[in-house]
Amino acid sequence: MESLASTLVDSQVDLNPHQVEAALFACRNPLSRGVILADEVGLGKTIEAGLVISQRWAERRRRILIIVPANLCKQWHQELLDKFSLQSLILETKSYNAIRKQTDRNPFEYGSGPVICLSVCESQGR
Repeated sequence: MESLASTLVDSQVDLNPHQVEAALFACRNPLSRGVILADEVGLGKTIEAGLVISQRWAERRRRILIIVPANLCKQWHQELLDKFSLQSLILETKSYNAIRKQTDRNPFEYGSGPVICLSVCESQGR
């Protein structure tokens, strides 16, 4: 709980107990390579994931990739900004190529926030 305390204080979200429990579960095991957050529609999976992402960012774990369907990219970008004060980058083919052309940097190592990509199936129209 202590590890999430600053993230909880800084977030602009009215949290439900089950969301805090899910975030704690996801952050609890330092050896875990990830978890799946699966709840009914409308119970706050985006908030739960946002808490975990914010916590990882606070721990200086700065390589965060979020893969979502195309219709959720802007929603994730906006919710991370509004609710967790995290600026993210939506990375699609056009923006990837523009960043590669302008800089020598790998766009996936954006550095100033999580990177949001649309799922491969979505980008290929499947």
